[in-house]
Amino acid sequence: MRTLGSEDRASFLSVDSHAFGATMPGELIESERDTFEEARGIGAYAGDDLVGIATAYSYRLSVPGAVAPAAAVSWVGVLPTHRRRGVLSALMAHQIHSVHEAGIEPLAILWASEPQIYGRYGYGSATRAYSCTVPRDSRALQAGVPHDPELRLRLADPANWALTAEVYAAVAAARPGVPERDERWWRRAVRDIPALREGRSELRCVIAEDDHGVRGYARYATKQDFADFGAGVVFVREVMATDAAALAALYRYLFDLDLMASTELWNVPVDDPLLHWLTNPRRAKPVLGDALYVRLVDLPRALSSRTYAVELDVVLDVVDELCPWNAGRWRLAGGPAGGGCERSTAPADLSLDVTQLGAAYLGGFALAELAAAGQVSELVPGALPLATSAFAHSPAPWAPAIF
Repeated sequence: MRTLGSEDRASFLSVDSHAFGATMPGELIESERDTFEEARGIGAYAGDDLVGIATAYSYRLSVPGAVAPAAAVSWVGVLPTHRRRGVLSALMAHQIHSVHEAGIEPLAILWASEPQIYGRYGYGSATRAYSCTVPRDSRALQAGVPHDPELRLRLADPANWALTAEVYAAVAAARPGVPERDERWWRRAVRDIPALREGRSELRCVIAEDDHGVRGYARYATKQDFADFGAGVVFVREVMATDAAALAALYRYLFDLDLMASTELWNVPVDDPLLHWLTNPRRAKPVLGDALYVRLVDLPRALSSRTYAVELDVVLDVVDELCPWNAGRWRLAGGPAGGGCERSTAPADLSLDVTQLGAAYLGGFALAELAAAGQVSELVPGALPLATSAFAHSPAPWAPAIF
């Protein structure tokens, strides 16, 4: 195992191509340089051959009541010739231990290519989202959906991220799981690489605004069906708004574009009002899926970095085979003003694996739900409902983009 340098870039990209079964276009590779942190790339070698890779980005992630540093794990892959030999396990252990030793990020996060992989390394499925396809209909939304006559829609330059940055920041401040975006990450969010369009139009942007400023935006592309005009598809990359009326105005626009037959949304928050607004939500065929995974690297710092919905004082008995410094009993005391976590010798109130703690950390999965699945044990009556209420958060956590 060793840290990779710029001289390893070709080998790094080759492993990625074999691991994911695709070759990245040159334009995409070049655009990735903007956010790629070479000092964080690690490689597993068999002799002189690079056979496994991983890296991480330095994130600042919205967590309940605060923002916390997080290692955003990405580019994880192993050559097909070297799978099932412990290469991935070695990479994950090396990376998590390195993050802990650096002492900066108490959390690691990732999007899983396959959900069965990362639980064994302590990553818990922490956010969910649904995808859906809304058929075109001027009456797709119910009559009682919020409406503000002061709102105006206009098309804008999709690359002008500064125009929409305040809306994004407002959503991030309210919703756990949304990362802060600096200029580098905004450039990535609005990039439009022709080689990846697959017949879709260039990226477009519509904003909802009033006399006081922008209240919402949507970035999207369209794909026309020239064999059957009127059968086109709208592909939504990102839609965000600071209030319900602005969000509804954007949905109305996206669902009723001329010559389009349907609108595809790939990443809708689980508590988004859309399904309540649709006249016939069944026609949209919503599909629920996993999204962001969370791993507590420094357990006491992570639990002390967020606030809690109600006052609690519980002792957690945590199992963590990969990170022994997290294992054992911890007293967690906190509330809406913040929390603190320290070692304890007192009897435990709850027992759980660090994976389940990661799943509950952002407030997306209830501890009681995990207990019903046999993954959390209540050792003292009453501790489970209290902890469940304390870890909960509204709005639900959501991750707006894959990294």
